[in-house]
Amino acid sequence: MSLKDELIRKAEAQLEEWEKQADSLKAKAKAKEAEAENEKASADIQQSASDTLRSVEEKISDGRKKLDELKQSGEDNIDSLREKLSDLVGPGDKR
Repeated sequence: MSLKDELIRKAEAQLEEWEKQADSLKAKAKAKEAEAENEKASADIQQSASDTLRSVEEKISDGRKKLDELKQSGEDNIDSLREKLSDLVGPGDKR
């Protein structure tokens, strides 16, 4: 497996993990929203959940852009892309 293929695999795995995290946060937000309606909880709880979800969704969007860039790159650009992708595939992949 080439370095590019390995980086793509790692990036896709990280995106899947973030998507699962986003789904979990969405479910928690819905539960908190229902709880807030029942208990008339403060808007801070809802805002916090919304902010956290937005942050994860931004990571996913950024990660998808980086993955697309990786998929379109040639093997000669892998070293420069590795640094950009360190949040997706880890910092020390030196194959």
